[in-house]
Amino acid sequence: MFSRIYSEDIDIVKMFINECKECLEDLKKDMLKLEVNSEDIDLLSHLFRRTQKIKRESSFVGLSGIVRLTYEVECILKAIKDKRVAVDTELIDGVLLYIDFLDTYTTGLLERLMKLDSNVDSRLYLEYEDQQDEKQLVATLRQAYESCEIRDDENSKDQKEIIEDQNLEVLQSEVFNKGLTGGIKDQFLYESMENFDKIEHDLLVRLDVNDDDQVAISEICRIMHSTKASAGIYLATVPHQSQEQLALKKFSEVVHTFENLLDLIRDKKVPFDHDLIDLSFLVVDYLKSFINSFFSEEFLNLQNNDILDGIKEHISQIQSTSQDALSKAASTQLKLEKVDEVKSKSSINQSIRVNQEKIDKMMNMVSELFIAKNSFTYISTKLNLEYAVPAISKEMKHFEEYLNSISEELQNAIMSIRMVEIKTVFQRMPRVVRDIAQSTGKKMELRLEGEDTELDKTIIEQIGDPLVHLIRNAADHGIELPHVRLSKGKPEIGRIVLRAYSNSKYVFIEIEDDGKGIDAEELKEKAIEKGFITRAEAERMTRSQLLNLIFLPGFSTAKQITEISGRGVGMDIVKSNIVSINGNIKIESEVDQGTKMIIQLPLSLAVTRDLISRGLIVEAANETYIIPLKYIVGSVKINRSNIHKYDDKCFMHLRGDIIRIEWLSKVFMSGERDVGKEELNVVILSNGVENFAIVVDKLKNEQEFVVKTLDGHLASIPGISGSTLLGNGQVVLIVNPIDLLQLM
Repeated sequence: MFSRIYSEDIDIVKMFINECKECLEDLKKDMLKLEVNSEDIDLLSHLFRRTQKIKRESSFVGLSGIVRLTYEVECILKAIKDKRVAVDTELIDGVLLYIDFLDTYTTGLLERLMKLDSNVDSRLYLEYEDQQDEKQLVATLRQAYESCEIRDDENSKDQKEIIEDQNLEVLQSEVFNKGLTGGIKDQFLYESMENFDKIEHDLLVRLDVNDDDQVAISEICRIMHSTKASAGIYLATVPHQSQEQLALKKFSEVVHTFENLLDLIRDKKVPFDHDLIDLSFLVVDYLKSFINSFFSEEFLNLQNNDILDGIKEHISQIQSTSQDALSKAASTQLKLEKVDEVKSKSSINQSIRVNQEKIDKMMNMVSELFIAKNSFTYISTKLNLEYAVPAISKEMKHFEEYLNSISEELQNAIMSIRMVEIKTVFQRMPRVVRDIAQSTGKKMELRLEGEDTELDKTIIEQIGDPLVHLIRNAADHGIELPHVRLSKGKPEIGRIVLRAYSNSKYVFIEIEDDGKGIDAEELKEKAIEKGFITRAEAERMTRSQLLNLIFLPGFSTAKQITEISGRGVGMDIVKSNIVSINGNIKIESEVDQGTKMIIQLPLSLAVTRDLISRGLIVEAANETYIIPLKYIVGSVKINRSNIHKYDDKCFMHLRGDIIRIEWLSKVFMSGERDVGKEELNVVILSNGVENFAIVVDKLKNEQEFVVKTLDGHLASIPGISGSTLLGNGQVVLIVNPIDLLQLM
């Protein structure tokens, strides 16, 4: 069975051929040097690197025969290094025979590539058709190896063969190939950045002084050629039609076009004038922007066609004019304006990589600034009320407003640095759906919407697993089999939509399918059967509350457990992961119409740093608390007679709805309810699914605050998300309304 390629992969194989021929040339020269000086360790190391590169790139394009042959040569080189064989003419001849064999094969392969029709679904078999040639070459290499082997004892050969067989097995293993795939990316990125730095800080500086430095021009050509080949190998390892692949193709196009320009300059002896210097700096900046985006995996919008147009314009001028005319044309004002325009547009995309810890530290300092600002509010009020110096109090108030403005701008600027597009998570989902479709026999499509929606980097990192779980559930348990869908009058192909959009201070992610939906009555019966709720409790629950039963630990409606499982398995973990990043999830579903999971997330999150928010200060049982404003629907005053008790729980009427109500002092301290007041202060809260109310003794003022996370045993206090420091130095607890309803 031969490896084969299709016409769209021709460029990748051509890059492999070019890299292979370059390595073979080096191998041929170095093997002849090795025949003279077999003790040269540096020479042996260089030979190793070349053979490993051939083996690695052959593996990427599926040439297992070349991998096997190259492995035999590696064994010989290692034996020379370990002084287990003596270098003689027969050994060198064997390796040279391998070099000639590969050179002949790659030349023939290139000729066949040129004949491949790119307009039809053409296929090309990469392996050599006569496997006998490979076997004969392997036999020759092993015979040369054995004839030069220095035997210590009778068993050394057998032991060596066992070790080599084990090494070959490792080489061909899936684990080895995965590790190799991961390593090629890092190698490509670091080598490219190092080479581009050399061009920018050395070669172009030399050309700026001497526009006829042919050594510098040739070195830039070599770097671009090597980068293009490395990008091609890296391109072969990334998912098809992924954002990474599209960026790499654009990267390779710019490198290839710039390489053509350099070759033309070198061949026609064109002076490397200032316009070319300017353009070259722009190209390097542009390519480094790509590399930075690959490092951070935040693929920016780098489709700047002006760079490519600038390169092509120079190529066109060199091809259509003489050398003297070119020099004159290149110095025109029009050309300078073009380069300036390209430079201006390119500079927008320049970026700098910053360690996340530095950003976290900056955010911590901003949080301390907010605490200091709150102190000004407290001091200003004290000066006015207690010391009767309103003039100074007023001046301090103006300074506080100024400090507040600076603090907010600084916070927004730092937060914007942490924001990344959600496409980095969304791009993982098509593969998930495809795999499930193949394993279950279902037909389905995934549509992605709002990939450019931005979220805090920390949230992006933590939302991936819950989304994968929800997409799996939608595909496996939501979408029906094709014949079932047809019987229901639905299209044969199921539809799953993954969308993201921002609204105010939140980002919403929706996972919507047109599958069989969730039967609330089925959930109710299953919950009663498993003892999660009583029938009496179930009858009082709304449809929304019944659907939320699916988030109970251990709850599932799956008929059988599979590798993918059904909707419900692990949904409690999904919810807890979302809640842990200050998010919320709710369900909308209709039987045979489909299901929509709606995730609400904050735009920003503090996990390794302090979070700045705004809240309402309240007092209950002589204790002060802060309730974040984002959970507050409103506040009202009600009469005690409007509170009704049922099944040892309190309820109240609010705008036609009946909602739960409880005293905050009782939730946290199990104290008796205050019976001394008839008019009560009530705060209406929402956890994203339903509204509820808490009674407090006093409603104080609104204030910005900094969340200080609690450590140790304090971190697990239910209903409390952290603490903060008020302007007067008082430490208060921050209420977590999402947990509060469960405590009522």
